[in-house]
Amino acid sequence: MKIDQYKVAWDSKKILRYLYKDFYNSLDKRCKKGKTLEIGAGIGNLSLKQDVIYKIDIQYSRGISIVADAHALPFVDNSFENIVMVDVLHHLECPINFLKEAKRVLKDEGRLIMIEPKISLISWIFYNFFHQEDVDMGWKPDFNCLPNTNKNPYESNQAIPTILFERYLNVIIKLGFKLKENSPISYLAYPLSGGFKSWSLINIRFAKLFLKFEKKLPKFLGKIASFRMIATLEVDKN
Repeated sequence: MKIDQYKVAWDSKKILRYLYKDFYNSLDKRCKKGKTLEIGAGIGNLSLKQDVIYKIDIQYSRGISIVADAHALPFVDNSFENIVMVDVLHHLECPINFLKEAKRVLKDEGRLIMIEPKISLISWIFYNFFHQEDVDMGWKPDFNCLPNTNKNPYESNQAIPTILFERYLNVIIKLGFKLKENSPISYLAYPLSGGFKSWSLINIRFAKLFLKFEKKLPKFLGKIASFRMIATLEVDKN
């Protein structure tokens, strides 16, 4: 799906906009007061309460401020209190390079807040057999990775966030972050909505009920049934 197709889906699916509003609220309440950078802004539909938001993406759309690569952010050191991303990390060829850049442009105790795919027992079946993006559970962090400038930005490995935040906490610490949160989200509502696909198996009424139910589920069920995670990293001032 290309960026113009995302725009068509966004404009035509009310339930999609409703569910993303819930995602954005989740990001918003975790942001610190100050300037926020959104990476992978796509069609620019993010809405937060922050006063100043810079939106960048690797490809142009009317909704972004700057065309830029997440591996080489065009900002000076200590520029932002927050970086927010939705479904971006698992598309990056060199996540460690990006995290170094994020650390550089964030202020002390600045936050990197991400919503990403979560590989659980149930979501693995869906992502592995019914989704167009890859799931490679053998991925390992590479500190010597060199980004390929010709890489298709839609190529991805949906397993990267789960592996990085569950198996390689030592890498996060080495890069100067502390993991404040790694919470499972998105059990029923989003998968049944069809996301950016043309179909949906539920309406907004059921989406509201499912979301309300999901927020009451115990965290341990995330390893079994969740489809997304929200991870918050904070720059360690020490």
